[in-house]
Parts: sequence; structure tokens; C-alpha cells
Amino acid sequence: MILKLIDAYPQFEPLYREVYEMCRDLERMMNMFSKELAELDKNTVQYMIDEMQDTIDAQKNQLDQKDLELKKLKKEIEALKKRLESEDFPLDDIENKE
Repeated sequence: MILKLIDAYPQFEPLYREVYEMCRDLERMMNMFSKELAELDKNTVQYMIDEMQDTIDAQKNQLDQKDLELKKLKKEIEALKKRLESEDFPLDDIENKE
């Protein structure tokens, strides 16, 4: 079958010889696969790092928004306390009743 293929397509012979020799040289094949696997591992690790960084960035943004909300609420509370105090409303009495 290979001979028929080479007869029909002579330009195929050098490619076939190279692949045949590569398969005969198992160490060379294993080295080639090892390099490819190492590159895949490297890419997988980088992908995982990028994914974790995206998660960290999203969580940081959420925390920043919560901090802004908290500051806003604290300002509102302080403003309400001042308003109550300015109206001679005894705030201590309310806190003691609770």
C-alpha cells in the first residue's frame, strides 16, 4: 500500500521516510512528546493563574463597592445623629431602652 502511494505521489516518499525514521527512534519521539507536554503544562498553569487573577480582581472590585456603601451609610448615620441631637432629642435614652 505504501509503495503504491509512493508510486502515485513521489513527493510523499521523503515525508514517509522522515516519519518512519522518527518512529524507529523512540527516544527522539519521547523527547518530542515531552517537550510538547511541558509546553501544555506551562500553558495550563498560566491559564489557571490568569483565571485566579480575574477572580481576585472581581472580588476586590466587590469589596471596594461594599466599602463605598459602608462609608456612605456611616455618613448617613452620623448626619441622622446630628439631626436628632440638634432637635434636642435625647439619643442616650433611646440607646438605653434597647
